[in-house]
Amino acid sequence: MKFLVIKHTRSEGFGIYEQFCLDAGIDVDYVELAKGDRFPDPQRYDGLWVMGGPMNVEDVDHCPWIADELAFIQRAVQQGLPYLGTCLGAQMLAAAMGGQVGFMAKPEVGLLPITLNPAGQQHPLLRGLDVQPNVFQWHGQGVQHLPPGATVLASSPQCPVQIYAVGDRAFGLQFHSEVTPAVMDRWVSIPDYRQELERSLGVAGREAFHQAVYDQAAATARDAHILFENFVAIAQSSKISVKEVGIEW
Repeated sequence: MKFLVIKHTRSEGFGIYEQFCLDAGIDVDYVELAKGDRFPDPQRYDGLWVMGGPMNVEDVDHCPWIADELAFIQRAVQQGLPYLGTCLGAQMLAAAMGGQVGFMAKPEVGLLPITLNPAGQQHPLLRGLDVQPNVFQWHGQGVQHLPPGATVLASSPQCPVQIYAVGDRAFGLQFHSEVTPAVMDRWVSIPDYRQELERSLGVAGREAFHQAVYDQAAATARDAHILFENFVAIAQSSKISVKEVGIEW
């Protein structure tokens, strides 16, 4: 099995999932857009992960590769490639598939609870998660209108679209399930990131958030592993079903 991971910036990578893939014997290729990498043929892969970044979906003037990325995502999802998008990656999925992304009334920042709705509680991607897990939130935009046929699986008071599905193989997570204490350490060491956190939370709030990432590391790692195993199972079953109907990957 091989996954493709799209990184929008060097500072926001695959996080804890890199180790999960290593442990599971899953090969990983990276497209690093900040380095000018090109998009490969999506049919070479069993799953596509699209990570976060400080830019927004509409920032095409500063990030001219966004248009190509949206086209690539649309192509991959339409071909049936399993997709998991994190934060910006969730917003990219919505934009690529006909939804709409925009600014929220207030940024959502912190280790905060989301609530799985009845559809989410029964969904294969979320099987094994608590109904109200705490997740790492750091975003000022969200999905305002879902793509046609998409289904909301989880929400929060500030953001009604926290997890959603497009069909049965493409998923957006508005939060950062990949974050570990080491990732948080790196982010707060970046002046722009630290200042952005302090604009939202203040210095004391930023420090409390940082500590909470350590305090809840075991729980968030457990939830990330549940998501990982469930996505791998979906990718495996998707590969089998595609072969059964005679489509070559």
